[in-house]
Amino acid sequence: MSRTLKYLGNFFTVLALIFVLSCDDDDLSASTVDVTSVESENFYPGDQVTLQGSNFEAVLFVFLGNNQIPFQLDGETLVFTLPTSAAIGNAVVTLVMPDGYIVTRNVEVVARPFPIITALSTNAAPEGGEVIIKGTSLNNLQSVTIGEVEASVVSSTATELTITVPAGLEENLAAAITVVTSGGEATAPGKFYVGENLLLNGGFEQGDGNDFSNWSKFNGGDGLTATTSDGEAYFGRSLRAVAVGGDAWRTQLASDTAPMEVGVEYTLSMWIKAQAGSPGDGGNIRFSTNPDALYSGNYNITTEWQQIEWVFTANTTPARAVLDLGVIANAIYYVDNVTLVATGLSGPQPTEILLNGGFEEGAGDDFTNWSKFNGADLLTATTASDEVRNGDRALRAVGFGSDAWRTQLASDAVPTEDGVEYTASLWIKAAPGPGNGGSIRMSTTGNGEAQYQGNVTVTTEWQKVEWIFTANGTQTGIVLDLGATLDAVYFIDDVSLLAPPE
Repeated sequence: MSRTLKYLGNFFTVLALIFVLSCDDDDLSASTVDVTSVESENFYPGDQVTLQGSNFEAVLFVFLGNNQIPFQLDGETLVFTLPTSAAIGNAVVTLVMPDGYIVTRNVEVVARPFPIITALSTNAAPEGGEVIIKGTSLNNLQSVTIGEVEASVVSSTATELTITVPAGLEENLAAAITVVTSGGEATAPGKFYVGENLLLNGGFEQGDGNDFSNWSKFNGGDGLTATTSDGEAYFGRSLRAVAVGGDAWRTQLASDTAPMEVGVEYTLSMWIKAQAGSPGDGGNIRFSTNPDALYSGNYNITTEWQQIEWVFTANTTPARAVLDLGVIANAIYYVDNVTLVATGLSGPQPTEILLNGGFEEGAGDDFTNWSKFNGADLLTATTASDEVRNGDRALRAVGFGSDAWRTQLASDAVPTEDGVEYTASLWIKAAPGPGNGGSIRMSTTGNGEAQYQGNVTVTTEWQKVEWIFTANGTQTGIVLDLGATLDAVYFIDDVSLLAPPE
C-alpha cells in the first residue's frame, strides 16, 4: 500500500508541474518572486544551493527538472540541496507559486573531482604510526582504509591527509591505502607495508645541508646531495645522486646497520626516477648489503617515479642496506622512501623457548643451560671465525663412533604442551675429514618418552637442519646426537626450539 501511494504522489506532483508550466505568464500573483543571485554557477551533486531574492514567502514548491525537492526559507534567502543522484549537466530549477506562477533558473551540475594520491610520507608504518598522504581533490572525504580496515583521520585538507595505522592488520605484509571521497576512490601507488621500517630516516627528512642522518656516503660523496625542489623531491626532502660511472659501487649510500635475523626473508624497496636528458636515459642501479655483501639484480630506471624492490634472505646481522648508483657516468637520480621490512616474519610468529641456543653463555668448554650426557671431552667451545656462524662462540663436537648417542649434548628441559607440534633446528657444518661429514640427529629428553629424528647427512658447508615433532610431555629438552661417525668434526651454532604462534 505504501509503495502505491508513493508512486501516486509522484504522479500527481508531475501533473501539477505540467499544469503550472502550461499556465500563461500573465497569471502573476500580487507579489513578484525575483531571484537576484545564485551563490555559484556550478554545483556538485549533494551540494547546498543558495538563492538570494525577494518575496520567497510565496514559493510553494521547488523542482529540479521534474523532481520536487525540499527547501528552506530565511527571509530573502532560499536554500535547497541537490540530490546526490542529480544528473551531470545543465539543470532547471523551478520555483512554483500560487495561481500557476513560476520562476526558473538554470544551474550547472558538474562531476566532483576524482581524488588522486601522488605520494606517501612513508611506505611502512606499524600500528598506531602516522602516514601523510599527498594528492589532489582529497576533500569531501568519506573514508580512508588500509587493507580492509578503516584508519583514523588526524587531519584533512584537499591536498593532504594524515592518518593513523589501525589495529587488526597482519604485520610485515603489504596493504593498499585507499581514499574514498564523494568524487570517487583512489589507491596509493606502490606498496605500503604494515610494519616497522628497519631503516632509520629512510625518507631522508632528517639531516643538515647535504648530509642525511643515519646514512653514510661510502663512495662518490660529492654527488650525493639533498633536494626539496618540485619535480625532484618525491616527498619533502629527497636524495639527489649523480653517478660517477664505471661500477655500481662508485656512487654508494649506505644505511646504518639494521637488526636482521639470519635466514629470514626481507624486502628492500625505494622510490626512484632519473632526470630527463641525463646520460644513459636513466641507466641502471642495484641494491646490496654490507657486510658479507649480497647483491640484487640491476634495475632499469626511467624518468617517471617508480617503486623498485628486492627480496633477499639475510646472511648476517646486523647489516646495512646499500644503494649502488654509480654505473652510468653523470646519470642523475632522485631517491626517496627507502624501506626495509621483515616480510619473512609476517603474521603471528613462533616463539623461541630454548635457552642459550647460540652457545654464547658459558665458561671455557662449558655451555650454560646445556649438559654433556656422553663424550664430554669431545664437546668443546670454539671462537674461530670460520667455525662460528653467528656471534662469538659455537660448539665443536667430535664423533665418538659406533652410536649417535656416544657424543651427546642436551639442553635444559623447557615447558611444552603435550600434543602440540614444535620445531627444533640447528646450523651445522663438518670439517673436511673422516666420514666426509657423516650423519647426526636430534632427539628429545624430559618427562615424556624420548623421540628421535631420522639421520641427517652433514656437509662441509653451513646447513640448517630442521625437525618438527609433537611434544609428549610437559617438559622437553633437545638432545644433539653427534657420535655416529668416528672422528668426524662438527661445528654447531644457533640451535632453536620454536613454540607455535599463539
